[in-house]
Amino acid sequence: MKSISFAYMVLFLAVMACGTGGNKTASGDAVDEAWVLAAPAGFIVDTVSIDTLSVTNPFMTYDAGSGMYHLVADGGHMWLSSDLRLWTGPYNIILPDSSSWIAGASSVYSPEIHKHGGRYYYMASFERADDMVSGSDGKPFPRRSCSTLVADKITGPYRSTDATASLLDVREKAMHPTFCTDEYGVGYMIYNHDASQNSDGTVQIVRLTEDFGRRMGEAYVMFQASMLPWSRSMVNGEASFSPVMESPDLFITEGGRMGIMFTSRIGEEKAIGVAYSETGHLDGPWVVEPAPLMSGNVGNANMFHDYDGTLVLVAHKDTVIAGVERTLLQLFKMDSQFEKLQVKGNYKF
Repeated sequence: MKSISFAYMVLFLAVMACGTGGNKTASGDAVDEAWVLAAPAGFIVDTVSIDTLSVTNPFMTYDAGSGMYHLVADGGHMWLSSDLRLWTGPYNIILPDSSSWIAGASSVYSPEIHKHGGRYYYMASFERADDMVSGSDGKPFPRRSCSTLVADKITGPYRSTDATASLLDVREKAMHPTFCTDEYGVGYMIYNHDASQNSDGTVQIVRLTEDFGRRMGEAYVMFQASMLPWSRSMVNGEASFSPVMESPDLFITEGGRMGIMFTSRIGEEKAIGVAYSETGHLDGPWVVEPAPLMSGNVGNANMFHDYDGTLVLVAHKDTVIAGVERTLLQLFKMDSQFEKLQVKGNYKF
């Protein structure tokens, strides 16, 4: 696997911030030219406060060209905001090829949108209830795999880059994909192989084909849940490491250090941890920080820059309001000017 240098990665992460797309359509079809944002079937477009917007696995970006924030989350839909306070949606942005594997998906998990080469790549984990795989205990469960879709505008429509492909091994339960490229423009997907299948959740990386639609070769394990010194769970009444490992998010500090943020568990509660590459390259070795970056049932996070360049972490927090379980967004101001990522406090609008 080709290594990624510090200087290039800093430039790359800046370029990857979502912006305005070109005027060409993703497929050239007339339907793309006439594409209008609309609610998915069974939904109504509404405007809600961030304090009441209930979504899981959020991924947020800011588009300087339009001055709009874009949010995607489980379910695969998009929400829009001009100020981070009020969000309008949900909007359908996926228009898959009817012959593709994802066209039969019953659920969409952990979508992300990245800009590369003037186009927008939508990467997510899709679940097919009619396609079963085995877990670590031998019991079958619906397969989840990752696919890449592409569009010429951030708001879609997103179509499969390769309608016949899913990115990973058909036996894997693959989740929480994210995207990066090296200095040669070669694409990679970082994702987690779920603990329900391997008993020790892993963060993995795999090289992609030129259109980012298929994998090239086998995935490489970057690090795994059993390496976490702070993650604990109770197994048969005894303390053990938590096998949960999910939501990898690659970043480079202003001090030039490459890291990956991820989510695991302390007991039953989510916590966000960080691992750093000792060499500054994707192939590591990776060392997990001895303490979590953030705890208190907050997790499944990503980072973005707001309108004035402030680094912001968005995560979801499971909570109970008036006896009803809700999953709400949490925003935190971050600092990456030194070698390690730091939480500065709650984000102030």
